[in-house]
Amino acid sequence: MNDEGLLGKALHVAREGGLLLLRKHGTVLPFGLTLDSAGDNPRTFFPRDQLPRASWDELLDATLGHLERCIGSGDVGAIAVVTTLESGSESGLGIQVETRASSLFLVYPYSGAGPSWSLGEPQTAKGLLVGPLLAEQ
Repeated sequence: MNDEGLLGKALHVAREGGLLLLRKHGTVLPFGLTLDSAGDNPRTFFPRDQLPRASWDELLDATLGHLERCIGSGDVGAIAVVTTLESGSESGLGIQVETRASSLFLVYPYSGAGPSWSLGEPQTAKGLLVGPLLAEQ
């Protein structure tokens, strides 16, 4: 799959996964996603499962460590880091997507409650949330 296709597919899977968690829990704790170079075999990593008492920073670090290990040990074509981001009274779903050739960081403002959370139009953020991770390899 070409770079644009990988970015698009990883973004779609990350956005839908983040929205599902938002509707279920009211927030999105950091998690990671990988796709192989064909854009298949999406794999997610939710560090909260192994670290139920961890802080947001610890969960983000665990997510990044997991993604770095995946990048170093297999056929990874795209990655995503997904989490709730807050600034003052505003909250949004932050999604950083990377392939070996490019990266993108979007923030989707959200509103609602319970199962009716919805995402607004994405805003391109300056720079990246972390990294880059995959482009370095």
